[in-house]
Amino acid sequence: MKIFNVLLVSCLFVATPWVSASNLPEKAHVSVLGIAKIQVKPDTVKIEFQSIAVENDSDDAKREVDKQVQQILSKLQKGGFDQALLKRADIQMRPEYEYIEKKRTPVGVKATRNLSYQLGDVTKVNEFLQILVKSDISNIGQINYALKEPVQWQLKARDLAVKDSINKAKGLAKSYQAALGDVYSINYQTNNAQPVLMRMVESDQMVPSYQNNEITITEQVNAVFLLNH
Repeated sequence: MKIFNVLLVSCLFVATPWVSASNLPEKAHVSVLGIAKIQVKPDTVKIEFQSIAVENDSDDAKREVDKQVQQILSKLQKGGFDQALLKRADIQMRPEYEYIEKKRTPVGVKATRNLSYQLGDVTKVNEFLQILVKSDISNIGQINYALKEPVQWQLKARDLAVKDSINKAKGLAKSYQAALGDVYSINYQTNNAQPVLMRMVESDQMVPSYQNNEITITEQVNAVFLLNH
């Protein structure tokens, strides 16, 4: 079961700039902004990394990169990870140089292959990173925590924002000794769930422990209600 926290952001009467005079009813009305936030634990994570090798020629560099990838696949299988989730880009080749006494000197060919893995169990991130280190992968990039089904959480937040707008409108109507009437207009623009990004530096054979943070989903609904006296 997914764990999430709900935060209703309450405030007093809100002047909503999106409502122009031409869009407001002539009858008595109240304009409110309903806001809700849901904090959800991520349930999937994408880990990006590179296999890199520098050798005397392109064939040797390619073989070394291929060897690293095969080591990863073998360790994934032994660790119970799905090998099919490892995504591989084409190998990129370029000359590699170093500067000796301010003079650029060729040292070989550098082969780079971008890889990524979509991990469905966020509790196994550190275990997966250990596999990369044991496979001589030192260049680990972004760790992108996200939700498998963000839309369902956005809908939950939207429903809460709607309820928040209704509660605010009812409270204001009561304070002014009026009864809340029908809704006159609604303005809504969805906000996409933003993933949690983490950036790793070169591991240097050490894997830090990562705790996945919560993803915050915020929804807002602007509504105008008629007032009955």
